[in-house]
Amino acid sequence: MGDYTVHITLKSPIVTEFQSDTLFGHICWAIRYLRWKKGDRLAEVLASYKPGSEPPILISNGFPKGWLPKPVIPPVTQEVLDRIVKSDNRIGKSFIIKSIKKMPLILKEDFKKLQETGITPTSLFEILFERYKGGVPEETCERVSVQHNTVNRATGRVESGLYAQEETFVSPDKGEFEVYLKTDYFSEEDLQRIFDFIAKAGFGKDKSTGKGHFDFTIEQGIDLPQCAAPNAFMTLSSYIPKSGDPTDGYYTLLHKYGKLGGSFAAGDPEVYGNPFKKPLLMFAAGSTFRDPDVKTGKVYGSLLDEVHANSAIRHYALAFPLGIRLGETK
Repeated sequence: MGDYTVHITLKSPIVTEFQSDTLFGHICWAIRYLRWKKGDRLAEVLASYKPGSEPPILISNGFPKGWLPKPVIPPVTQEVLDRIVKSDNRIGKSFIIKSIKKMPLILKEDFKKLQETGITPTSLFEILFERYKGGVPEETCERVSVQHNTVNRATGRVESGLYAQEETFVSPDKGEFEVYLKTDYFSEEDLQRIFDFIAKAGFGKDKSTGKGHFDFTIEQGIDLPQCAAPNAFMTLSSYIPKSGDPTDGYYTLLHKYGKLGGSFAAGDPEVYGNPFKKPLLMFAAGSTFRDPDVKTGKVYGSLLDEVHANSAIRHYALAFPLGIRLGETK
């Protein structure tokens, strides 16, 4: 499959995170609205997701430039922690230790070192502690709780109540994200048209009020640290295994309450007045799964059906797998 990296630079605050299933939904609406091919191209794309066949497009989450999700594996043992940090210095370094454990991301250059040595709780903590023993880095993004007026949808008037909504703000030099794509179905020109539509229309919640607008460029190739002899994979997307996919691993769960976009968001008759999908549990990016048969091109997950009363509606739940060498974890 052709490899592409979409470089996104935010021009406004954003409410919705760049998760693969949400990105796929925006791609589908772009295909539907652009209509650059005779017939129903969206139906054609969705029908191309068949068990055992190469998907027309594989998409990752969006990550801050230069970062990847931290692999989800068991925590380092207290014995190893005392050896690395030194037991007499553990109290003084407690903030750094807690910060490392909570970090959702890891620098690509540090992940590359893990790919060379193998990923274990010890190797992961050693690399991160060496990186941050002098102090933890500043956040690349800041989540801020913003107060909004409550609007009566029947009258269109502002009411007395307030509600809070978390929005992500970034400084001009830190608002860059990377999304990885694999496709032989779409040309680079197709991808340019699709992401140009999304960039101008806005991404995610409250895009009609200026949220989620961005500039972008598309580059051929994907710069990801590879492993010479993988025995597992880490997903770079939100993921639900299909029957037969490996489930021996370590993971973080996402509770997804999907809402339809485009004209369906207002309860179009085509969706029987219901803009919501059925709730789903998904594995978050960074989750790791052992698979002795892991190889480039192997497909994990599927395009789910039966997620809504309208059977034509699907949910993107494929992994974007990155081969890794997972060591013994106790």
